[in-house]
Amino acid sequence: MHGSQQMLTRETMTNRPEALALLRRLLDDDQADFRDGQWEAIDALVSRRERVLLVQRTGWGKSAVYFVATRMLRDRGLGATLIVSPLLALMRNQVAAAQRMGVRAISINSTNRSEWPQLRRTALSDEADALLISPERLANEGFTEELLLPLAERIGLLVVDEAHCISDWGHDFRPDYRRLASVLRRMPANLPIVGTTATANDRVIDDVQRQLGQLNVHRGRLMRDSLHLQTLRLPTQAERLAWLAEHIDELPGTGITYTLGAGLSTDSTLRTLSIWPKRRFDGAFSIEGPILEGAVLLVDDVVDSNWTLTVVAALLRDAGCPTVWPFALATASTGD
Repeated sequence: MHGSQQMLTRETMTNRPEALALLRRLLDDDQADFRDGQWEAIDALVSRRERVLLVQRTGWGKSAVYFVATRMLRDRGLGATLIVSPLLALMRNQVAAAQRMGVRAISINSTNRSEWPQLRRTALSDEADALLISPERLANEGFTEELLLPLAERIGLLVVDEAHCISDWGHDFRPDYRRLASVLRRMPANLPIVGTTATANDRVIDDVQRQLGQLNVHRGRLMRDSLHLQTLRLPTQAERLAWLAEHIDELPGTGITYTLGAGLSTDSTLRTLSIWPKRRFDGAFSIEGPILEGAVLLVDDVVDSNWTLTVVAALLRDAGCPTVWPFALATASTGD
């Protein structure tokens, strides 16, 4: 074995107990152990300074990888970690957990504008171990010139959270993520990078690599043991709705019904009504339950479904609803 390989092996063997101790502090659990692939990803970032794309299920512990790696890299004298994430509001628990192992994380976002001058000084004076920003910050020229570019050459690790957002093939394309490529050119050539996602097909992965450079893909099992998938194929929208109305009371537990179309917000006067078929598949429905005072927003995914914007609207008015606002998300059915 060559000398460099021996050194790498010794470093890896030394790093693993250190990383495990940090993981246990992060999770506040003395019995915790690495999940499959976690140590390998940390080792790739810390020991070999690799560029890694983690494709792992939600809840696997992707943030544990980059926070443990952050602490280890900082202890070796490297610069702070830059974390770019569209989900900063959901990372408070992870940031609080990282503090248990001594990672000082700060976030610059639209909710703490009055604190920006002090946070900027903290970052520039190397008093923070991790800086969290949203991708939209990258579009702010003042932020880029005053903070990001002065820090670029000192960054020790770049984290791209929800990396599928880089790709316009991803389900949540964020154009500002594309600005990362220009920032990367100012950063050290051997900068370790970790992109994280729970949802990326091969096309998205290829697109992410075009933006961030060649990444070693660490892909895990995306299925969860507690998640069971089942498909029921019915040919028409009316039959699907009728099946749901007939069987929904038989289904155990709680659930969410999704439909194609843009998300809509409604005020407190709007409510979901129970709509049950009088006769199967014939478009005639009846309303059960009391009608609250106030307007009802009646939403259909297409105009030409032949019942929602006509029959159900009439039934709602007959049941005592004072106002019905029909709303269609599309002008025609695809026939699916």
